[in-house]
Amino acid sequence: MRPLGPSHSNVDDSDAPLSALSDAQSFWDHLGATRAEEYAQEDILPERPLPRPPAPAPAMEHAQQTRAARMDQFSVAQCRLGSLDDTLQAMEGLSDLQTSPAAVAPALSYGASVSALAAAQDEPQARDSLLAAPPVRARPVPPAKPRRRRIADSRLGYRLQRFWLTPTYRNGLKFGVPVLAVAVALAGYFSNEANRQALNGHIETAYSAFVDRPEFMVTRLQWPEVTPELDAALRARMDIDLPQSSFRLDMDALRVEVEALDWVRTADLRLLADGVLALSITERVPAILWRSETGLEMLDADGVRVAHVASRDLRPDLPLIAGAGADVAIREALDLLDAATPLGSRVLGLVRMGERRWDVVLDRDQRIRLPETGALAALERVIALEQAQDLLSRDIVTADLRNPARPVLQISAGAMETLRDIRSQSLEALQ
Repeated sequence: MRPLGPSHSNVDDSDAPLSALSDAQSFWDHLGATRAEEYAQEDILPERPLPRPPAPAPAMEHAQQTRAARMDQFSVAQCRLGSLDDTLQAMEGLSDLQTSPAAVAPALSYGASVSALAAAQDEPQARDSLLAAPPVRARPVPPAKPRRRRIADSRLGYRLQRFWLTPTYRNGLKFGVPVLAVAVALAGYFSNEANRQALNGHIETAYSAFVDRPEFMVTRLQWPEVTPELDAALRARMDIDLPQSSFRLDMDALRVEVEALDWVRTADLRLLADGVLALSITERVPAILWRSETGLEMLDADGVRVAHVASRDLRPDLPLIAGAGADVAIREALDLLDAATPLGSRVLGLVRMGERRWDVVLDRDQRIRLPETGALAALERVIALEQAQDLLSRDIVTADLRNPARPVLQISAGAMETLRDIRSQSLEALQ
């Protein structure tokens, strides 16, 4: 071993790093520090916390201290006097030590030993005592066992992980597969006819236990006083088995069935207390009698059939109309009948001609033929002539007003003979 003097002239430092021989920084130290700062700014080197060694047992504390001291001496000697290759081998040996309490302690004290050697460089005696100690060889590290290959290291494992990270596949596995399994199980269960019938029986039993409670039962029907014909029709139509649950009654179907009656304009059903089903009805008011091919029928102001009448004597208070298509012009017929009120009882009725115009029928077989348009105005002119000149009181059969610019009066056959006699007598008197 070569002596260590106050200067470095006797030391073969051709292979030693400059930072190990003096305090001055070399170019490589400056470059390493610059690279470390750049890596720290760019976050290239990950920050990994060093594992904390477990606390050594009290019995091993003295042995660990002794071993640490000897390892410090060896490390310092190698770093101070050895070559660069020896220093790197020593550092690799320290890094390959097992992580037991006896092996971790020297590695942790390595920085302290280096700092102690740097502090003792100016003291020759301290350096000689440290370098005189025999070197300590690190125990050989057994070769690491080959790492067992996991499924994640294969291509299949990678693809499975990518599939699991996809939201569609993940949601399908978490929710779709359970739902599909339940659906298949239910389909298999209900494919059996006995299972379906048993389920229907349970549902019907639970439904009956709820809807057939006494507070939901309807015991009687109630409707206001109506005409005898409508009352009889309602009793025949509303033939319901009572008592019955209100949940089992189809209120809409009953209302439509009641409104289908000719006498009923609108109907409404309501549930009252004490199990009463109240029926409110708006009756149709007969406005006119229509003689059709099927007989006499009573119509309301909208032309809707109210009832069938066997004879005219049953409703003499209603005016009479006849003809095909008369039921679709009820409003116009009622207006003409109101205008013919001054004629009194002479008006027998109206006849629809060709489904386009009206004829007013009077007694004594007289008719007033009204035009297709402006019928009300033409009738008012005839009534004015009757009041002024007794037009309709004369022997006239027809007053044809279909052409308002040229009205035509047709007289009877007897009146025509009388007119001819008067004309012949006048000619004889002139001769």
